[in-house]
Amino acid sequence: MNDAFDLEKTLREGGERRIALLRYCVMSFNMELVLIFLAREYRLRPTHAAALALYDVFCAPQAPARIRSLELLPPRDLRLASAIEPLRRQWTQLQLPQPPEEQDVIGITVPHRHLFDAMVDALLSEPAGRLAQIGTEFDPALTPHQNLPGGQLNQAQKHFLDNVWRPVVKPRLVSAGFWQIADIE
Repeated sequence: MNDAFDLEKTLREGGERRIALLRYCVMSFNMELVLIFLAREYRLRPTHAAALALYDVFCAPQAPARIRSLELLPPRDLRLASAIEPLRRQWTQLQLPQPPEEQDVIGITVPHRHLFDAMVDALLSEPAGRLAQIGTEFDPALTPHQNLPGGQLNQAQKHFLDNVWRPVVKPRLVSAGFWQIADIE
């Protein structure tokens, strides 16, 4: 254990330390930091597919990797859900074949690059939240597995990796353009 591992610096600098930290977060089912990392990636390339993937994977009521900060999510906070619905309608409309004369008529907007910023700011500002806990639990000198209690996955963590992360979450995120997540097991 360490006193204050700098999560922000590790996410910014990248490399093997960032990969190890994100792997630990996935293995220990701490999705808040994964969402923060991906929301920052989203800001660089805001697309309909990326916005919908982040919302559907981490924030929707039945999201497979739903974050634990329930006060930021529907039904308690509907701001993000309200912002996602027009994007979902546009995305659905874009997927339908359009006759050539109607292709220019569709009013499509680019998703707002700051769509997830309020959520990221709220997660980062929780002084005793999940991120603070990860910062004290994670030791960068150890492997992601060694950082787990007992040095191994428990049954729930193994189930999440084998039945949710690998077959559902990771492919959805990668197909939405979050290619860096392909290295995270």
